[in-house]
Amino acid sequence: MVGAADGGRILVVVPESVDIPREGVDVGDWDGSRQGAVDGGETEFGHDDGCDPVESGGSRADEDGDGNCDTDRDSEQGTSRDRDADADANREPSVETVLKTLERHLRAEVVVRCRRTYAEYVEELGPTLDCVVVLGKDESLVRALVEDSLVPTVIYSPPIVGTIDGVRSGDDGIETLLNRVESAVQEDRHINKLRESNARLAALSHYAEDIAACKTAGAVAEQTIEATTEALAFDHAIVFLAECGRLVPQASALPDPAASATDLEDGIAGRTLATGESEVVVDMQSDPDAVSEHDDLHAVLSVPVGDQGVIQAVSDEQDAFDDRDVEFLEILAGYTAEALERIEREVTLRRERDRLHAFFDEIPASALYVERNRPSQTLRIEETNGAYDDRFGTVESDTPLTAVTSSDAETEQYEAAMGTGGVSNGRVERTMADGSTATFALSVVSVSLPDGRTGAYGIYIDPTNSAFSELLD
Repeated sequence: MVGAADGGRILVVVPESVDIPREGVDVGDWDGSRQGAVDGGETEFGHDDGCDPVESGGSRADEDGDGNCDTDRDSEQGTSRDRDADADANREPSVETVLKTLERHLRAEVVVRCRRTYAEYVEELGPTLDCVVVLGKDESLVRALVEDSLVPTVIYSPPIVGTIDGVRSGDDGIETLLNRVESAVQEDRHINKLRESNARLAALSHYAEDIAACKTAGAVAEQTIEATTEALAFDHAIVFLAECGRLVPQASALPDPAASATDLEDGIAGRTLATGESEVVVDMQSDPDAVSEHDDLHAVLSVPVGDQGVIQAVSDEQDAFDDRDVEFLEILAGYTAEALERIEREVTLRRERDRLHAFFDEIPASALYVERNRPSQTLRIEETNGAYDDRFGTVESDTPLTAVTSSDAETEQYEAAMGTGGVSNGRVERTMADGSTATFALSVVSVSLPDGRTGAYGIYIDPTNSAFSELLD
């Protein structure tokens, strides 16, 4: 989680007696003035009644119970001036000092709340906090923070600095506090980066399924844009695909006006496609290759989609993308490229199958088409041509091949062709529709289907046809 300042956002819960700065007042400018103590004169971490605390628990140097400080006893060990000097040297730092130190040394945004108002702040803005610091001893408050929030909590009651999992004491209380808070902020940011990464990956996996299910390149591009803006939360995005020597916008989440098609080598997208490497542009307005149609757009993350196109994420701000953004968009580009390649293969195979079907319907020889059924893996007849129906009789679709073949050798010829992905030739005896039998030349041609299955065309060459009789010799 990134705070409002370099050092993060830290919530400091102060004692009720401390005057909280007005909303919007920078802690560094706070002079520590108070409207009045509400806890019987208690100020900072100790008391303002003329007696100095001697331990972090705040016990006083009044040992005889007369309500006065026993300075006469101190005189036996040293002068009053010496004692005051020692007390000044060991006096606990004020709340104001702690707040200013946190802000100055951690470069953090320090938000101050008292015991009564912290809960509402944590409930509403807890995800924006990197650390909570509790000043003073308040066990119930600490327990509440642990129960209500996952924000790291540090307790500071000088000279004790502690966290939920342990306590450390020392003379350098503020320095120890700084170290503890800085460590808590770094750990919290690391954990939140992991959580963000996991959330993005989970969202991308959902969109990967949607992209894989698309039937057209245009649908793939639209799903990719949705994933870019929704799962990855980028401001704007565009998908270019290479078509006929140009980069054509297929889907876009850019503001108006719409992006235009460009030559393959033009613009940042053309540069990305040419190099095949992802690129982060700090500000497109100053890039010499940019084809900028939007003056208010700046940072660009440009990622190739194989050799088929380019995905670009675009921001309203400069220098908006980091290495993690590159990594996630490259993962998405991989899903997109795989889907586009699959669609291209399916189109190619569909064209091939259409040509075969046209040939299948027009040839004078008897022919049938079979596919391997899932999950039984049996060969079933999908269709027959007119010549087959005339010669052998009509066959219903989804009929097992073994129901019409005359021998195991005929079935094995289909299996052989489909097993090798090639062509199998042979001779078979067949019973015709009128009950007579004849020998046919059988050519089985295996074909691949778009979804990975295999099929085969069986062509039975009529021996009475003089044009094919030579094949039987």
